[in-house]
Amino acid sequence: MSRALIVYYSRTGHTARLAETLAAELRRCGHEVVIEAIRVKRNWNKWLLPLPLLPLLPFLPLYLISARFRCVWHRFYFQPEQAIRPLAFADVSAFDLVLLGTPKWLYLSFPVARWLKEVRGLQGRRVAPFATFCGPPLEVFELEMLFDPLESRLRARGAAMVDRLAVSSDYHPYFFFGEMEWLFRFVSRSVFKRPLAEFTLDGTVGQAEARRFCDAVCRALQGSGPVA
Repeated sequence: MSRALIVYYSRTGHTARLAETLAAELRRCGHEVVIEAIRVKRNWNKWLLPLPLLPLLPFLPLYLISARFRCVWHRFYFQPEQAIRPLAFADVSAFDLVLLGTPKWLYLSFPVARWLKEVRGLQGRRVAPFATFCGPPLEVFELEMLFDPLESRLRARGAAMVDRLAVSSDYHPYFFFGEMEWLFRFVSRSVFKRPLAEFTLDGTVGQAEARRFCDAVCRALQGSGPVA
C-alpha cells in the first residue's frame, strides 16, 4: 500500500479543511494517509504578521506587470519565517508522496517557509503542493506569486512536483468590513465571469479542481517510489 503524508499549516482553518478533504479522498482510493499540522511556537497577533512584508509592497506593481522581474525577484526576495514546534515527521523519506498545504501570505506562509528549511528526506520525494487564498485563481497575483517560490524551494531540496491545487477561501483577515472579500468577488465576476464562491471548496470549480488534483496524486502513488 502506498503511503502519503499530508503536512499543512492553517491559521484560520481553511487550509486544514482542504487537507482533511484530500485525505478522505486518497483514503477512499485505497492509500494510507498520515496527516501532520505544522504548529507554530507562538501565535503572532494578526496585525503583526504583515509587518515583515511591508518592505516588499513597493515592488508589487512591477512584479505584476513584468515576467522578467518576477523571475529575478523569486530568486532574491526576502522570505519571512516563523518558528515552528518539533515535527512528528521531521524526515519524510518513508513516504511515497508528500502533499504540502499552505495559505498564501503574499508569498509563502511563514511557518511553511520554516518547515521547508527544517524537514529532511525531500530528496527524491514526489511532492504535490496545495493552497488556499482569498481571491479567484488569478494567474500572477495568486498562483504564480505563491507556487513559483514554493516549488522552486522544493526542487532545490531535491523534490519532484506532481501537481498543484489552488482553492479560494473567500476570506481575508485584514481590513475592517470585509473590503478585500468584496474586492475579490468583484474581480472574480469581472475576470472569470463567475462568483467567487464557485472557486471555493464548496463551489463547482473548486470541487472539480480538488478531484483533478486527487486523480493526479493517485496516479503518482500507483507508480510510487523515489524519483530519479
